[in-house]
Amino acid sequence: MKRREYILFIFANFLYFFTFWMVIAYLPLLFHAYGFTDTQIGFVIGLNSLSSIILVFPLGVFSDYFSPKKIVVFGAICYSAYFLLLAVVKDFYFICAVVFLGGLGAASISIILISLYLKLIGENNRGKKVAVMHLGCYLGFGAGPLAGGYLYEIVGPITMFNCAFALSVGLLLLTFFLRDYPPVVFSFKDYKKDMKDPKVLFLIAAVFMLGTHFGVEQSSFSLFIKNNIGLHNTEIGLVFFALGLWMGVLVPFAGKILDRRPAAFLFFALGLFVSSIFQVLTAYTTTFTNLLIIRLIHTFGDMLAILEMDVLTSLFFPAKRLGGNSGILFCVRTSAIFLCAYLSGYLNDIGGYRVSFIVNGIMVLLFSLWALLLIRKGYFNTQKT
Repeated sequence: MKRREYILFIFANFLYFFTFWMVIAYLPLLFHAYGFTDTQIGFVIGLNSLSSIILVFPLGVFSDYFSPKKIVVFGAICYSAYFLLLAVVKDFYFICAVVFLGGLGAASISIILISLYLKLIGENNRGKKVAVMHLGCYLGFGAGPLAGGYLYEIVGPITMFNCAFALSVGLLLLTFFLRDYPPVVFSFKDYKKDMKDPKVLFLIAAVFMLGTHFGVEQSSFSLFIKNNIGLHNTEIGLVFFALGLWMGVLVPFAGKILDRRPAAFLFFALGLFVSSIFQVLTAYTTTFTNLLIIRLIHTFGDMLAILEMDVLTSLFFPAKRLGGNSGILFCVRTSAIFLCAYLSGYLNDIGGYRVSFIVNGIMVLLFSLWALLLIRKGYFNTQKT
């Protein structure tokens, strides 16, 4: 790939994550102001992920067989419509329909964009190249909520949605300049054969566990730090900005290390281990400072796990079937996000916002310890990069 193409992918990824987190970080607060219950909030936030489960595998297969670029363009159109409709809809059931549409658009962009990138980058230095793509992700994750917090606080959520819509149109225009990948001829049985690999099955389990804590955070994190710690919307934005900047600084170094790792899944398991411990500790934070410290360490674990997830995806699956197989992994992750977002809303109604962080952290911790035990016994030492 040429340098111009790298910049195009990074900027498109940045705009996607910027607009996504600019809005999603404050949707629970807005829905709470609309009078939705915590259970309803958890359901709606989870629906953003659930909608993608229905079509993301067919879209992934379509991108392999016909054109990944066209799928990304289609997703960007749905994604823009989502922000446009959020500015006018307030009824719970209409909100569900709009969020469903947004989830479809977001999935089409995020999963097919990264699979197209993985198809084009070649075989060498995958960790470094994936880290470059993640740079746009983390900067968007940090800057989006910061901008959203100020917009929400100063001019209100409707203006925030309008700004997100304008930026999503810019993202749509960028997708027209992406390079496409040649279509291939294959059988659907090939996907089934890919899934029989024990390493792939373990990757699926690890991706599910990673998704569970995303569900908790998307439905509960903003509500927790606003209601339990008492931060304003602008301070919430500062927390996200610091986390995104922190991961953006570290990810290039992590990518280089990942290219020399001793065994597959090592950094995935270590990332989940660190993330799970500090997910539990998040529940006991009481000030802006200790919250920020705990979450900085937590997101360091997230970064390691997410980075290796994409690298292992590119290693375990043939490039010609990356769209469909990435779609399967995305279905697994989004199923976990929906399930835990909904369960978190239920737990929030019963025991407050701390409980879901504690329960999820313990669950992911047990899985990570099991994964580290398997790695120590040499189950994955045959897979190197």
